[in-house]
Amino acid sequence: MKIAILVWGSLYWDPRNLQITGDWFYGGPSLPIEFARISGDNRLTLVLKPGFDSVTVLYAISSHNTFEAARENLRNRENTPNIDNIGFIDFTNNTQQVRPANSFIIEILRLWNEDKGFDAILWSDFSPRFTDIIGRQFSLQNVTAFIDDLPNNEKQIALSYIRNTPAQVDTRFRKSIEQYFEGVYP
Repeated sequence: MKIAILVWGSLYWDPRNLQITGDWFYGGPSLPIEFARISGDNRLTLVLKPGFDSVTVLYAISSHNTFEAARENLRNRENTPNIDNIGFIDFTNNTQQVRPANSFIIEILRLWNEDKGFDAILWSDFSPRFTDIIGRQFSLQNVTAFIDDLPNNEKQIALSYIRNTPAQVDTRFRKSIEQYFEGVYP
């Protein structure tokens, strides 16, 4: 079974126990991605964000040859107890799991896969939590204020995440965040 794993954030520079064959490929599908999730250590992480700009994501091929093993490997790498946080399309049995707000990506992924021929596609399907956690609207101003208000060690971790993001994942907010914090923890 040939399984693609889509990536736009830390899986790229910190794959840990994610088992893939070879390198990352840069010609993934175009999906709306933004720094809209507050994760551990107050990192502002990338998630699917409907209504935002689409960027071309990366992908790799799982070294697992069964769908269940590949999905479990990604769940384990993402350190999530909830397997439903790992979205998928399994073309071999025509099943899928996707957060309802992100269901629009199914057609995008089906079309992208016409040329690729994967048996399944996996991705991290976490919800944006910015507004839920800080109680403010998700906007560039509120994002920069959130990062600016972090203690120095957490600010450094948050900015490192943004700077380590693959260059092609040039989201709507990325350049503005990087410019705002230029010279801070280079």
